[in-house]
Amino acid sequence: MEYFVNLPNNRFQDPGNWAKEMQESGWHGVCASDHFWVNHAYPHVFVAATEMACATDRIKLTTSFCNNLFRSPVEFSQAAISLQQSSGGRFEAGLGAGWLEEELAASGMSYPPPGERVSRYVEALIIAGQLIRNNQCHFKGDFYNIDIANKNQIGLLDYTAPPLLGSAGGPRAIKEITPLVDRIEINSSARATRGGKIDLGIMATISEDEVKAQIELVKTVREDIPISIFLLVAVGENRGVREMKSNLGKGYLANFMGSPDEVKEALGRLESLGIDRVQLTEFYPDSHKSLTPDLFSQETR
Repeated sequence: MEYFVNLPNNRFQDPGNWAKEMQESGWHGVCASDHFWVNHAYPHVFVAATEMACATDRIKLTTSFCNNLFRSPVEFSQAAISLQQSSGGRFEAGLGAGWLEEELAASGMSYPPPGERVSRYVEALIIAGQLIRNNQCHFKGDFYNIDIANKNQIGLLDYTAPPLLGSAGGPRAIKEITPLVDRIEINSSARATRGGKIDLGIMATISEDEVKAQIELVKTVREDIPISIFLLVAVGENRGVREMKSNLGKGYLANFMGSPDEVKEALGRLESLGIDRVQLTEFYPDSHKSLTPDLFSQETR
């Protein structure tokens, strides 16, 4: 099992040193998210990921996930190739459909309905896959018309092309995205963000059977594809963590909030479901630090 950690809010101004610390702590990979803000300002995803790449030499890096509604898949692909170069071949290119309505609307961008977001996303993954692997693309769809051919190309790689990662939660997205990517990440809380913001009430209704069904659908579409899962974690013995866990009631995602031993036990059960990588995003400050001693022995550091 691989464990990746997402750049936390309190280290947004210091992604390079944070990534170096995570490498020395024994984590398998680090991630950068793509937002303008979620309650507070975010660093640019590509700048943060490049700082991480330049400050480390072993740990894997990924974007979790670049927002397809922010930019062209051509720009995403160019950045992915550049990050693969900067990292010495350690980068994995994560592209997502986009979900937070507020930041798009406030920034003068359109926020399509769910069906259109998935359609745009599928087309963008087709384009990104061609560009990342071949540096060129000819594609005509409902949302994109790309013709990068002949002498035109977006970059040259001295390394193997970075793996293309996708994120999905709903049945249609899983069915259409799984064949296009090298790894798929199950978004366990996708149903709670489908309305354009996080809905804790909906999060509390997500069951283990629902997550199992997502995983089984992926396997039905493509049995050999590696599967990750996105999880919001709140780890500690304090009142704030207990309140967050209480907000999710008896829902499955509450298992990843609580004491280090409780969360470690819940994470350990994921491998039996067919998961080989977990992406941990802090829902409470310093949750990564609380987990590190429990997840990694001295032999793996």
